[in-house]
Amino acid sequence: MRVRVYDPELDGCFQSELYGLLYTGIFQRCIVVQDGLLRLYSQTLPDEAGRYRSQVEFIDPSFPAEWVCLCNGDLPRRSPFPKRRPEDPKGAAFHGYPWVWEDQQTLLRLLEGEAVPLTETAYPPVCSRLPNWNYVTTEAEAERLLAEAHSFHDTVIVSLNYISGSKKDSGGMLASDQVRQITMLFHCDWTPSIEIVFEGVQALNLRPNSTHGCSVLIEAACRVRDATVFFSDGWCEEGEEGAYPGTKVWACSMRWRFVSNLE
Repeated sequence: MRVRVYDPELDGCFQSELYGLLYTGIFQRCIVVQDGLLRLYSQTLPDEAGRYRSQVEFIDPSFPAEWVCLCNGDLPRRSPFPKRRPEDPKGAAFHGYPWVWEDQQTLLRLLEGEAVPLTETAYPPVCSRLPNWNYVTTEAEAERLLAEAHSFHDTVIVSLNYISGSKKDSGGMLASDQVRQITMLFHCDWTPSIEIVFEGVQALNLRPNSTHGCSVLIEAACRVRDATVFFSDGWCEEGEEGAYPGTKVWACSMRWRFVSNLE
């Protein structure tokens, strides 16, 4: 499961696989890797007004199937793991890979504020990227997409679909946009059809063409800044993304692939 993390010391963001969660609510801590070091980051941070804002954004909409969930009541009475609200047996203690929980020494080092080298653990490699997709996480990968797609010249947007994650089911209303995913399909004269999926969408500006206008793209823009991907259906200069008047997307993640022209 991938996340985008804000580091207040660097005043910038980075992406990481999520290894596990400790506790819940405003006490929740996230186990991530930064430059080969395991670190704990608070899920939320208070701002100057005392309101809490997210420090860790979830990119993938669901937790890995192999994760385990442990509550205070599941822990041994003599467990060295410190509990939050120990009087509540149903209080969340740990949610993550079982082999992370089994390495209690590393967890305790993290809770003491230490950055633990990944090489000092027995953690296996973790990668939640989907096979047969090309991911855009660096400027070089953004440039590769533009090169493969001929800068989207003579391309049209066939469809755009957004999934929020909020819905109503038999259990009631779920008002939480935990998915925030856009899927776009492009047809082009120069390449096979291109499918793009944006995850952890931060903003979408959709500007369809007029009925009698030409909807063919001349060229697109794609760039990565501060662990965020920007894509637009026309060129715009660096720093002028906000003023660009056409269709544009900001997201935590972007992946693409060529598909059959019949799709």
